[in-house]
Amino acid sequence: MDHIASFFGLKKPTPSKSTQSQKSGYTRPIRDAIVLCHDNTYYDVHFRNVHGGLDNVTVAQLKEHCKKMTGVTMASMKLKVSGAYIKDDTASLRSTGIHDGCIVQVMGEKPNYEQLKQTTTGNEEEVGYMINISKVMDRVEQSKERIEEFDMRVISIIESNEVEVVEKQRKEVEELGISLAELLMQSLITLDGVDCPSEFINARSRRREGVKLCQELMDHVDSTRSTLKETLKNRAE
Repeated sequence: MDHIASFFGLKKPTPSKSTQSQKSGYTRPIRDAIVLCHDNTYYDVHFRNVHGGLDNVTVAQLKEHCKKMTGVTMASMKLKVSGAYIKDDTASLRSTGIHDGCIVQVMGEKPNYEQLKQTTTGNEEEVGYMINISKVMDRVEQSKERIEEFDMRVISIIESNEVEVVEKQRKEVEELGISLAELLMQSLITLDGVDCPSEFINARSRRREGVKLCQELMDHVDSTRSTLKETLKNRAE
């Protein structure tokens, strides 16, 4: 197998009894076996004890293996194969393009002690949900400056009596309003899709707070857009 490892620019690994992984490389597995790659470490995983092998193993089952080997929470985990993310946890590995000897990239967060202290359960999966929510809310928080800019530019148009100035700014301001509305709507949809178990109280609380903020900002942006539209309509009449 040396020539295969050489092809990928990797050194031939030496067996490890504990994790069966190597920082420097891996030995390509054979039938019903794949390679997980996380943080420059490679893990051999086989499903020869599963009837049907890769045809019957689901993405969700693979994620369970990934969690055990890498420590990445399933809630924050993303799998990537040949440059494409795998989105359907119920699909079989073979149907997603994963084949014998395939390299699957594992991405996601490993919870630390401080993060676990913020949960009500001490469960690392609750941390995973909270991380996902935080990523969405970071984008929402960053949008606040753009919302303020949008407000100021709308006020500028409403107060201006110069037709040329209004026409010059109108399209840009309308496009900014549309962009903000789409960002907030997408954030709201993403938060709605975070299905936290009932015992993850802190994660569920943060999700509710995020949904409330997104809805408030959406209503504000929609109101400002309506005001601009109505003002320009009245001027044209």
